[in-house]
Amino acid sequence: MSSKSPNDVVIVSALRTPLCRSRKGALAKVPPSTLLTTVLQATLNQTKVEGKDVEDICLGNCLMPPSGFAAMRMAQIVAGIPETTSLQWVNRQCSSGLQAVAHIANAIAENQIHVGIGGGVESMSFYPM
Repeated sequence: MSSKSPNDVVIVSALRTPLCRSRKGALAKVPPSTLLTTVLQATLNQTKVEGKDVEDICLGNCLMPPSGFAAMRMAQIVAGIPETTSLQWVNRQCSSGLQAVAHIANAIAENQIHVGIGGGVESMSFYPM
């Protein structure tokens, strides 16, 4: 697969928050929504994509209760991505974030969207196993 095609799906950014110890680390009291806002803002800054151009966001998570998803929607809006952009969740008991990235890549490959963000959000401090 050495030739390029205009239909290729391209990942243009890969960012994450630092790893810390659960319940004792530097980020133990930082809500997952704040972590998400930080990464979304950094993604927009790094890629020079405007928030209004993001058509879909898919995030993986397996520990957060459903009430936590509203805070993630607020994180999206605070990061500069409008409420008109879809936000969906994947709950897979291993590799939820990877599944979310695959979902966005598939949506782009099928011409359902042109720009999307896929990733994962988890906090073992807020939602321990």
